Amino acid sequence: MGELEEADISESDTLGEKRNSKLIAAIMLLLGLFAPLMITVFSYGWMTPQISIMSIFWVYYSESYYMSSYFYGFSLNSPFAVFNMFPFILLRMVPVFQIYRYYIGKTTRKRAIIASFVGDAIFLISGVPYLLFGFIGMFMLPLPFQLLFGLLVLWRYPIPEPTAPWKSEEKPISWWEKSSEPQKEKPTKDDDVLW
Repeated sequence: MGELEEADISESDTLGEKRNSKLIAAIMLLLGLFAPLMITVFSYGWMTPQISIMSIFWVYYSESYYMSSYFYGFSLNSPFAVFNMFPFILLRMVPVFQIYRYYIGKTTRKRAIIASFVGDAIFLISGVPYLLFGFIGMFMLPLPFQLLFGLLVLWRYPIPEPTAPWKSEEKPISWWEKSSEPQKEKPTKDDDVLW
């Protein structure tokens, strides 16, 4: 009876882990596609600062551009703009895929952490010079929500590392580490009989 209960517990645990991994992957996917990527502030001389917040599929402008009747507020990007963002969409899917693989036990935590940086790397690299040097009239701040969520989840909910069933066996020795076998002694005259 005890074995049956243990089997039920392990099956329910694996189902729960699969559900959790799918939930985490879904949240990562939503953050990757719809979370803001960067906030940009334009301020030239006497102009009021113009703030824009962009994502892959949408953009928000606080005010219309200088000397134009261009729109302001929230709007969806055009299909052409979304098509041009396709390489970024693929990069944003890398952390989703790797963290999902980590939670189903098919990759390591280290690889999942490295993959978390891939989705936001371009935006971090392009925004850091603006933060460090403060170019005149323009300020860009990357918003790595997907990266922060991925690192937080990996830090707070690590899965136990699998152990090898052969851990008790000796580590195999490479051919260059093996000691040479003792050579046989030369046969004596008495042993050296051909017939």
